[in-house]
Amino acid sequence: MQQVSLYTKVFRLSRAQFTPLIIAPTAIGISAGWFVGKSLNPLHVILVFVGVVLLQLAANIIDDVYDFQNGIDEISNKMFPPDFGGWKVIPRGLMAAKDAKLMGYGLFAISIAIGGYFGYVIGLPSLILALLGTFFGIAHAGPPFKLDYRGLALGEFGIFLSFGPIPALGSYYVMTGDLSFLPILASIPSGLLTAAVLVDHDLIFFGPYKEGGKRTLAVVLGASKAMAVSSLTAIIAYAIILFGVLSLRFPITVLLSLIILPLFIRKVSRQRKPAETPLHYVKITMTSFIFTVLFGLLVALGFLF
Repeated sequence: MQQVSLYTKVFRLSRAQFTPLIIAPTAIGISAGWFVGKSLNPLHVILVFVGVVLLQLAANIIDDVYDFQNGIDEISNKMFPPDFGGWKVIPRGLMAAKDAKLMGYGLFAISIAIGGYFGYVIGLPSLILALLGTFFGIAHAGPPFKLDYRGLALGEFGIFLSFGPIPALGSYYVMTGDLSFLPILASIPSGLLTAAVLVDHDLIFFGPYKEGGKRTLAVVLGASKAMAVSSLTAIIAYAIILFGVLSLRFPITVLLSLIILPLFIRKVSRQRKPAETPLHYVKITMTSFIFTVLFGLLVALGFLF
């Protein structure tokens, strides 16, 4: 058995490199709160970021646990070469599923505790939103819901909410003590773009998912249609930003997000090339990931200035 450090195991199991995807919409909610109230509590800002990052790490761990138990990761581990960069900890025998599950639910508990603290000092919606995010984190692959296995885009819808309106509205509420449509509207692009990252990612594992019965949107639509849907999310995202500015809901500075338009163009150009192997979609996914994170952070920056 290969020797792997505990740090590497936890990092890979939790897919910590993707935490910027949750940081961006959370930053949008915080900056929208600043835009409205011109006041921030530094301790609350830190706790919000800790809470949402732990929630995402927990969700990623639990997703791997249930994908393994559902047989998907065993198939993936057999279909991809041993040196494939996307290898996972559990199917390679580097950590027991029960230990990973314990870790995931432990992180969920800490995240919920932070939501409970905000529920006590600010208001119940904080805890409700934390619990809602936890639900989608578990239900994405976990029984009885197994949203990402249903073939109805329920998994992608859960990702849209979990990386858009839920963290943005939750962080906005913590900052202002109010519920508003502003952070929801501002975070819809982040939610859509993150769902697109998932679609692009699922094309890497198209074969294993199809064989294992994981009916994600990419599997249901097929590669060409899935990539078209993925690209459409960026167009919708920019349309929402323009609508927000023209309707005077957003400051004009959120148009900073336009400066990364070349990244979107690069992604589309890569999509047009024929896919010789599943690894073709790795570059597309990484471009999509970087575009999504920068888009959200630039929108957040626009609300601050």
